[in-house]
Amino acid sequence: MKNVYILHGCCDQEEFEDTSIASGSNFHWIPWLQKQLIVKGYNCQTPEMPTPYKPSYQTWKRLFEVYLVDEETTLVGHSCGCGFFLRWLSENDININKLVLVAPYLDPEPFNRFGSFLKCTLAPDLMERIKELHIFYSKDEEVTGVKETVKILQDKYSPLQFHEFENHGHFCFGDMGTEEFPELLEIIE
Repeated sequence: MKNVYILHGCCDQEEFEDTSIASGSNFHWIPWLQKQLIVKGYNCQTPEMPTPYKPSYQTWKRLFEVYLVDEETTLVGHSCGCGFFLRWLSENDININKLVLVAPYLDPEPFNRFGSFLKCTLAPDLMERIKELHIFYSKDEEVTGVKETVKILQDKYSPLQFHEFENHGHFCFGDMGTEEFPELLEIIE
């Protein structure tokens, strides 16, 4: 069975504590995508990471490493979830099938919103350990640091597959107006 792990991004403390807003792993397109993949026979998990407003790499790492990651695994990250996967893969000699980064965020200088959470040296051999690398980016992205992260990744890794959209913002429900994300599902399959 092929594994797909979808990792949410970070948020501010006010959003996290607002009980009228779904938790990160149950928000935006993540539940829709998980259901589509489960129905198609994938083992799809969406771990809920603690304190996404003040993330700790060691805590996220410890929680994520309970999952089996192998050469058939696809990792899908959103925003800071992408940054976590990039750091984790850079620090671990693991081969995977696909890495899909949706509005990737590495907390590049001078932004440094999350301290040491995403600080790492990106592995130069990453493309040798990943069969496919996909980046989803929207031209109307408003989160400061995403455009810079995309540039860093395009300069460092090739070949990567770049999927550019006109009006998906940060790929959140409010930007997209839907929980469905068929373009992402197609890439995973």
